[in-house]
Amino acid sequence: VVYMMVQVKDVSKHLGSFHIRNISFELPAGYIMGLIGPNGAGKTSLIHLLLGLYRPEKGEILIDGMDYQSKEREIRELIGTVLLEEMFDRGLTLGQNADYYGSYYKEYDRQVLEDYLKRFGLVSDRKYGKLSKGEELKFQLAFAVSHGAKLLILDEPAGNFDPEFRKEFFTVLKEFIADGTRSVIISTHLTEDLDRMADYITYLEKGKCLIATDIET
Repeated sequence: VVYMMVQVKDVSKHLGSFHIRNISFELPAGYIMGLIGPNGAGKTSLIHLLLGLYRPEKGEILIDGMDYQSKEREIRELIGTVLLEEMFDRGLTLGQNADYYGSYYKEYDRQVLEDYLKRFGLVSDRKYGKLSKGEELKFQLAFAVSHGAKLLILDEPAGNFDPEFRKEFFTVLKEFIADGTRSVIISTHLTEDLDRMADYITYLEKGKCLIATDIET
């Protein structure tokens, strides 16, 4: 039996004049899905729906078989994020930020965080406010994998990474899903990245899902 990490069933939502319409797709555990489409297609809006920041007007979103209405806390434990929005306190160090926000997660492990920071060329006593955009995203990624997430949701991260780190980034994602119990959704406009790593593609345009398919390897 294929276990579905994410199920989006006929989801619609009005956001001002923009409309997400009847989006459906599934992502099994153990795979990476690329979310693609032009600017303004609805990728970030869909990510906000997946994170429970918006609620669908119609349709259903299940994460690890649970919905936000009844299991919001449990779902939040399972999701790690890398978003372009400011996530952390600029006045605190990386370690202080991680320990503070990590206290919200049962599985947070400071040692796992330290291992990833070292791997990414970051140190925990550096101020978050001193990081470049690419370094902020590296820290977000280190934090996301340090609290036992089963689903990583990443919004356009790779464009801010230098080519050398992009290779490392894809390696980290491959390692993350390797045991078959975890999944990744990554939105990107760099489609050459997806050729290297995505198992599934969901293509949005003007709030509609035009393609949702697995990539034949």
